[in-house]
Amino acid sequence: MAILVTGTPGVGKTTVSLELARKTGKNYVDIAEIVKREKFYKGYDDATDSLIVDTAKLKKYLRNLLTCNEVIDTHVVEAVPQEKVTHVFVLRLDPVQLMKRLEQRGYRASKIRLNVEAEILDSILIDSVKLFGTEKVFEINTTGKDVSEIVQIIYSILQGNGEEFKPGNVNWLQKYYFLLEQQ
Repeated sequence: MAILVTGTPGVGKTTVSLELARKTGKNYVDIAEIVKREKFYKGYDDATDSLIVDTAKLKKYLRNLLTCNEVIDTHVVEAVPQEKVTHVFVLRLDPVQLMKRLEQRGYRASKIRLNVEAEILDSILIDSVKLFGTEKVFEINTTGKDVSEIVQIIYSILQGNGEEFKPGNVNWLQKYYFLLEQQ
C-alpha cells in the first residue's frame, strides 16, 4: 500500500512524509529528487521558476520503481500511477500562512502568487480527486498543527477513521470571501 502525500508547495509535504515513512516503516520517495536525478523534465519555466516535468516518462519510471511500500512526496499527482496508491493525503494550509512560508523560502513574488492561488482554488485537491477518486483522497488542514499531529491524523485515517477528512472539508474561498465583499 503506497501512500501519496501531496499539496501545494509549502504546505509541509516533505516534513510530514518523512515522519510518516519513519512511523510506518515505509520507504520515503521524493519525486522532485527523482525528476532532477533522472532528468525527467522537458525544460525550465521562468514564469513559474520551476522545471517542466515530463510526466509520461516519470510515470513509467514510477510504475517500475514503486513496490506499494512507500510514502510518496510530490505535488505532481498526475505522474503517480493510480494503481500503486491506496491513500492520497492532500495537505492544506491557510493561504496567508502559506504566503508567509513561501516568502521565508525566498520564492519570487510571481511564484508565491501562483502557489497561493492554487491553494485557494483547491487545484491539487481537484486533480487528486479526478485521478484517484474520492474514496482514496483525504484532505487535511495543517494550519496550526505540528508534524506529529498531522501524522497522527493520517495514521488514524489509515486505521479507517477518515470520514471527516473527505474532500471538501477545507474551503479557503468561503473563509476569505469577505475580502471580496469589501472591494
